[in-house]
Amino acid sequence: MTQASQRNLYLGGALLLMLAEALLLISGNGALPVSGLVLFLMFYSFSYAVKNTKTLTGLAFTFQIFALVSLAMYFPTAFTNWGFDTKILIVPSVQLIMFGMGTKLSLGDFAREFRKPFKIIVGTALIYIIMPLVGLLIINVYEFQPEVAAGIILIGVCPAGAASNVMTYLAKGNIALALSITILATLISPFSTSFLMKALAGQLIAINTLAMMISILNMILVPVAAGLICNKILYGKVAWLQRGSGLIVLSVAAFAAGVAAALAPVPAGFGSLRSGLVLVFCMVGVVAATAHVMKAVHGPENWMEIVLPKLSLASIMLYIVIVAAQNQQILLVVGPALFVAVIAHNTFGFILGYSCAKALRLSDRDVRTFTIEVGLKNAGVGVGLAYDVLKSQAAALAPLIFGTWMNVSGSTLANYWRQRPPREEAPQAQPTVASR
Repeated sequence: MTQASQRNLYLGGALLLMLAEALLLISGNGALPVSGLVLFLMFYSFSYAVKNTKTLTGLAFTFQIFALVSLAMYFPTAFTNWGFDTKILIVPSVQLIMFGMGTKLSLGDFAREFRKPFKIIVGTALIYIIMPLVGLLIINVYEFQPEVAAGIILIGVCPAGAASNVMTYLAKGNIALALSITILATLISPFSTSFLMKALAGQLIAINTLAMMISILNMILVPVAAGLICNKILYGKVAWLQRGSGLIVLSVAAFAAGVAAALAPVPAGFGSLRSGLVLVFCMVGVVAATAHVMKAVHGPENWMEIVLPKLSLASIMLYIVIVAAQNQQILLVVGPALFVAVIAHNTFGFILGYSCAKALRLSDRDVRTFTIEVGLKNAGVGVGLAYDVLKSQAAALAPLIFGTWMNVSGSTLANYWRQRPPREEAPQAQPTVASR
């Protein structure tokens, strides 16, 4: 069967399922479990249809998320209790995503891109100015309950994430600049995110600034540092790491350090750092051991680049469905209004990021980069902070919806620009995301 035939088959099935769902809603049976199953199958059919469409393939993952969220909304208990409260998986999921981002970086990336810091500093400043102020405007227009409103501010003050780098690459923007802005925004996030959250949302929900700083270190910087170390293990030129015995020693030492980190007493107020430290040591141990095995069996050198993207996608799906299931009732009440607010937040981010870049007379590539970096956020960190620091499920809703919607808007914008080569005075070499 050809790719076009597969696309048409899945698209036809999706449209039939959409008709079935419409009939269920019209007949007043939209709340029945069968409606949730129809939605699940419909979104998955759309996912496979767009996956076989060249210009829309970036939306396949988004439709898969919609499919799983449909299940979570109709069968929430299937995602809230697996013999334990599933919300404890949210922070580790975010850490795995950030670890994956760290493995694509090296210390050389930091040094090389920060030699010309003006655009990096301006782009980072816009991330922490535009979206927080737009969020503040939105909560003054919409009358959400305080914790939901705090979540809107929270997503606004989060740094940019890995998604912005991927979308910039697809949009033929300046990927080197995008990576640099993301790196700087991430490095200062323990201070900038905590300070802005306290200043803009302190009256809406209790905020422990120190706890938020430590949680950001745990969820962002510690896993990224682990990724950098693993990048060095796999691609560095350290002589003793090129030998099997060196990798075995490193693996054993890393696992031992992980056990020690799990058992050692932690000073009061720093307890949330434990999971990050355990993750660092365990991931270093796993990577070193796997690298040794791959050398021994002559396996692929890029094995981590094959495994980690799939692990990151699974982690994103996991925390999204858990948060949706945990907040089913409040989503049914505030969902539509919050969805509109989130779309407005994201759209204004794109418009203002684009306008500021144009005002600065930046190149087409840089304008695209600023637009995407400002408009897209690290929604996973927002969800994690809502649970880990704010102790509020309601505050996680805006980051959750934002994270889902930005995949739609970001990929749509990226695909639009992808079809229109940027105007440049001279051609620029663009590093690929995969090589980072």
